[in-house]
Amino acid sequence: MKTLLAAALALTVLAPGAASATSPACDVSVQFGSYATGIDGRAFDRVQRYVARHPRLIRTSSVTSWGREGERTVCLTTFNGRRGANIAFRDIKGLVGNGQRGPVEVRTLDGSVWRSNPGIPR
Repeated sequence: MKTLLAAALALTVLAPGAASATSPACDVSVQFGSYATGIDGRAFDRVQRYVARHPRLIRTSSVTSWGREGERTVCLTTFNGRRGANIAFRDIKGLVGNGQRGPVEVRTLDGSVWRSNPGIPR
């Protein structure tokens, strides 16, 4: 019984974070993953600076942590709907490039997806 209760509690605690990491309210989401070495911190910093420099494009941004090694998702809403999302999508892809460390996925609400390919560190 204790095991069942613990499992239910764990699902309750984990579910809100998991739901917000892929929230449909994000015009653009940027997911920073890890290959057991942490996220691509430089790419994350570049995305954060991009958000700060584009207040006319980005309406809101939030960061949801979801992993043990700094994994997180940046959720962006834009002022210009699909047009703004496409601009941010294109710009963020360019900022991340192939990546230096962990994988990065950029996704729009209408289904466009791009993934960096930094390779698995050795």
